[in-house]
Formats: sequence, structure tokens, C-alpha cells
Amino acid sequence: VYDKDGTSLKVGGRVQAVAYNGNYGKAGEDDASLKNSARFNVAGTTKVNDAVSVFAFSEWDASDGNNENSDNNFSTRDQYVGADFGVFGKVQAGKSLNSIYDVQAATDVFEYVGSAQVQGDTNGNRRPGTVRYIYDNNGLYAAASFQVAQDEVKVLDQKVDVESGFGLGLGYTFDNVVFGPLSVKAAYDFVKFQDDERFYTENNKNHLFDTFKNTAVSVAWGSDTGFYFAGLFNTYKLNYNNAFYDNDLNYRKKVKGVELVAGYGFDNGLSVTIGYDVKDYKEKETGWTSSSYIQRRVPVIANYQIAPTFKVWVEAEFDANSSDNVNNSRDIRSVDHNAKDTLVAAGARYVF
Repeated sequence: VYDKDGTSLKVGGRVQAVAYNGNYGKAGEDDASLKNSARFNVAGTTKVNDAVSVFAFSEWDASDGNNENSDNNFSTRDQYVGADFGVFGKVQAGKSLNSIYDVQAATDVFEYVGSAQVQGDTNGNRRPGTVRYIYDNNGLYAAASFQVAQDEVKVLDQKVDVESGFGLGLGYTFDNVVFGPLSVKAAYDFVKFQDDERFYTENNKNHLFDTFKNTAVSVAWGSDTGFYFAGLFNTYKLNYNNAFYDNDLNYRKKVKGVELVAGYGFDNGLSVTIGYDVKDYKEKETGWTSSSYIQRRVPVIANYQIAPTFKVWVEAEFDANSSDNVNNSRDIRSVDHNAKDTLVAAGARYVF
């Protein structure tokens, strides 16, 4: 909307409507539903000199506003300011994803299915109080982040109090290998929680959320047009203190996940993608296994980009012989549906 004398201002966003089958639990009991939502963002950039520019970005999600008592009708998604040093990378501070998602993004190609390691799980939540350095030039990717103390930060889709944290990422992209670019990335994320943080209560025991460690490695090959293949390995561990045992570490949760996707994008805007997600979940308390399951899912999606600003899609996700006790865990991606149910959704989105 404005671009003059080295200063620019952009606005953007989207409006969409998505129909879900009853297994999503979006309305009633096993009833299908149609949900609409919107997103709006503002981005500003000012050139300081030939080597440095400063920037700011803020984006908000808006629900349909149907629940007047909800505090989530308008919420901040990303919000940060920073400086871009060109070939030397950029620094930003505020609320954003960190380097783990830069790795996980290789398989995050579906809308509301797939990507079990990302959605409401390891790092799908933005974190405020994050300072990031990002270098992405000449095929080389490197990143580092530092997390300062914050209250009610979403981690694993739970609001918790963070004391500190850090993250590191590294990768390289080869320009053209047979039919497209080949990218390899890895990242590590560590979070320390405040001593007074209570994560949950179970069996009359109050567990203190102590540390969170997350590692991801991905390979992506191809692009939006033509073949695309990607794989992700993700493992994370939560350590707890037990408030009734002098804060001795006696409880932990460890999850390993593998995701594979394969797709093809046609010149007319149509693309089709299929995936395979496996998540191996274990909880241990003082040496004995208290819970264990394996979740296996197959997501599929067909996208049709009718115009640069408008697309429609239909997607589904099927169980692929998950453990029978998969629904007994607190760790399933959505508590609204049976973890072995078939999910089906179709949507339309306009972006500006």
C-alpha cells in the first residue's frame, strides 16, 4: 500500500471456509460442521543504508466470533521487529516460531490433517519472548534463538510458564538435483520451565513441568510444480519433577516420530499429496513404563489453485493400524475425536 524513499508498508491476509466431518468434533456430538475464519497481517520495512534495513511484522487470527464470551475471537499469531543485514543474515525479536519449525516445515504440506509432529504437538505454537538470528543465503541455512522468561506460553498446546530456552538450526539446499532442489536441515530446541509451573495432576500427584528437549532432522526434494518428496524425524522429551517427592526427577515422557510425504504438482494448479505419519509414545515413572502406544496415520490432500489468490482443497486422514490404547493418552493431537477415526475436510480460501 506504500513504497517510497526506502520505506514500504504491506497488508495481507486470508478469508476461508472449511467443512469438517463429524469426527473432528467441531459441533455437537459427531456432527459435521462448517467453520469460517480470517487472518490479517501488516508488514513494514525501512532501508537504513545500503547494508541494513529494519522491519516489523504482525499477524492476527480472527475466528467467526460466534462465541461472544470467547477470548479467542481475535488473537495474535506472529509479532516481531528486527534488522536485516543482507548477506550477513537478520535478527528479530518478539513472538514467532523457532528453528525447529524451519525443519518440520518440510512435511507440513497438509491443511488440517497430517504433520502429527507439528500441529498441537512439538512446536506448532508460536512463543513470545523469542530472539532469533537467521542466515539463509547461497544455499546455507543457519539459525539460533534465545527464549526469555514468559508466563502462559504455549508448549505442546498447553499454557505453561517458561524460565529460559535456546534453539539451534543448520542446513543446506542444493539448487537442482534431477528434478528440483534438495534440502537437508536439522535443529535442536531446549526449554526450561519455571519452578512453580504445574503441568497437570494425575493419580493424586502434582507434576512440575521441568524441561523440554526437542530434536528434528528433515530432507526435502522437489518443489510445488513437479515431484515433491520429504521426510522428517522428530524426537522430544519432557522431564517432570514430582511435588510430593522432594522434586526428584521421577517422571518423563518421550516421543519419537517419523513423517513421509510424496506429491506431484501439475502446471494447471492441481496438486496431489499423500503421507505416512508414525508416532511412538512412551511415559515412564521411576523406571517402569506407565503408558505406551504407537500412532500410525495416512493423510492425503488434493489442492486446486484456481487463481493466484484463490484455492480449494479436499483432504482426509486414515488410521493405519495404530495401537488399540492410542485413545487413552493425553498426547493425542486432538482431544475432540477418537485418535483412530477417519477425518475428512474440504475448504476454500481467498488470500490478499
